[in-house]
Amino acid sequence: MSRGGGRFAPSADARCRIVRLRRCPLLEAARAQPDVICTVHLGLIRGVLASSGVDVGRPSLEPFAEEGACVLRLDDDPSESTR
Repeated sequence: MSRGGGRFAPSADARCRIVRLRRCPLLEAARAQPDVICTVHLGLIRGVLASSGVDVGRPSLEPFAEEGACVLRLDDDPSESTR
């Protein structure tokens, strides 16, 4: 299920718990320093969700988890989150 445009070209599963981010606006920097760039992106995601009052536990981001995509995982049960 596509969730529209945006710079990351996100697409999500039917429950919106797994989101594939297919276009990174900082791709070259992310490849060179994923610990920095991807951590910043995950922090932004967590901040937006928290400020929106959305409780999805502790989202995790797997950089370059699939060919052409990073994978954002949103927990069903916030108490089960490990990342």
